[in-house]
Amino acid sequence: MLLATVALPALLLSAACTPAPSPSSSAPAGSASSSASGRGTASSSASATAKPTPTKKPVPTKKVHVSLLENDGATYGVGMPIIAWFDRAPTNAKAFAAATTVTVNGSKISGGWYFESTAHSGSALEAHYRPVTYWPAHAKIEVNLPVKGLSAGPGLAYDNSLTLSISTGAANILTVDAHTLKMTVKTDNKLYGTYAVSLGANNTPTARGTKVIMEKGADISMRGPGYYDAHVQWTQRLTYGGEYLHSAPWNVANLGVRSTSNGCTNLLPAVAKKLFGFLEIGDVVNYPNANGPAMQLGQGYGDWNVPWTTWLTGGALKTS
Repeated sequence: MLLATVALPALLLSAACTPAPSPSSSAPAGSASSSASGRGTASSSASATAKPTPTKKPVPTKKVHVSLLENDGATYGVGMPIIAWFDRAPTNAKAFAAATTVTVNGSKISGGWYFESTAHSGSALEAHYRPVTYWPAHAKIEVNLPVKGLSAGPGLAYDNSLTLSISTGAANILTVDAHTLKMTVKTDNKLYGTYAVSLGANNTPTARGTKVIMEKGADISMRGPGYYDAHVQWTQRLTYGGEYLHSAPWNVANLGVRSTSNGCTNLLPAVAKKLFGFLEIGDVVNYPNANGPAMQLGQGYGDWNVPWTTWLTGGALKTS
């Protein structure tokens, strides 16, 4: 997977000094005193003109615009983080975090932002917000970000405020066992079904850990080591690098028997179609014992793999 490297914009300070006026060749009227002694010998003194203090030109404030991935009124799974994108990278996130209010069914919750690099086009940085554990099922979530005018760091200020109103659906939690090659689907803690799978082969392993469904595609093209398929059906993306739940009619003989995929979770066509219609973006898919490396935050919506104490540090930017 490719991670975009965020280059934080350098802040340029410019200063202009007001030149001091040159001393006058003669003192202005009333600025000298004289005294006579003897035959008119006089002495005079001119008060020195004060040099003005150099002044710095104010640093222009650059605008930071915030946008959100989620759509107002949409329904997501209980594992979906709130995702914010920044068109210019903030250098200080404390004001942004302090201004954030999130409620669930009208009650304020405890949660936090975690800042990370982004691959999103037109964005310089992104941040994810989540609570300590998954969102409650069948809940209304309200997000208020009154950040317009607040500091995003020296010389930076947010230029907009945002609100968001979304809902969660059922608590759909999937667990994929790499030893039995079975996938168990539970909805609101009730068994929905158990299905045979084939996971990544040893040379193309499946990442271990907690993933979240990121997007869905009824018919997409896939390319990998030594293959290209223009029509892979009933796909549900789990990582940026290309792990999906999907139909695999070419691999039916290996489902529940051995792992031979390129990292994806292969399913029977009928099962893949059924789950495509049933699951939501934001639903959770756990791989507790897959043969690959641990799932990382930037490889997808890997938020739930980050310990809460680490999450509270804010990631790339301190939030408190």
